[in-house]
Amino acid sequence: MKKQGFFLLFIALILTCGVVTGDNQSVEDNSTGTDQDVEVISYELSLQEKLMNHALRARSFALENDKNAVLAEFSNPSGLFCSDGMIISAYDDNGILLADCARHGDIGSRFISDDHDSGQVRLMRDLSTTGGGLFTDAASGKFWFVADVDGSWWICAGFNPDNNGPA
Repeated sequence: MKKQGFFLLFIALILTCGVVTGDNQSVEDNSTGTDQDVEVISYELSLQEKLMNHALRARSFALENDKNAVLAEFSNPSGLFCSDGMIISAYDDNGILLADCARHGDIGSRFISDDHDSGQVRLMRDLSTTGGGLFTDAASGKFWFVADVDGSWWICAGFNPDNNGPA
């Protein structure tokens, strides 16, 4: 029994020495050096991803600032959220438009007529209450990204209709 134990120890020692001394071919053939050419992959965001990013930035802004200041910023045609052809619209849970830099005359108007309304604003509001996401109008192919702010109002990111975008 002692001979077998000694023999196994001897074999383990030989294998270990072979790895430590560099006899292992995989050490010599390692090609993970820094002199290799690295191909940079560039990725163009889709329109939907751009809207999502715009909406999520606006939501973060809304959660970090006073609501009145946020609504003023969302309504500002030269503001942070009316840029690159994208806008943010804000509504309360009753469908009243709170802010929109492209439709100043409609601010304060109600866009959900009743609980059985099946219009776009009602459908977007319902989407916002279930976590938000991309809303697409099947008839026109236009799309918006919708997000709840604090349970009492919500926002949607869309393309500015004045810029002939998809909104």
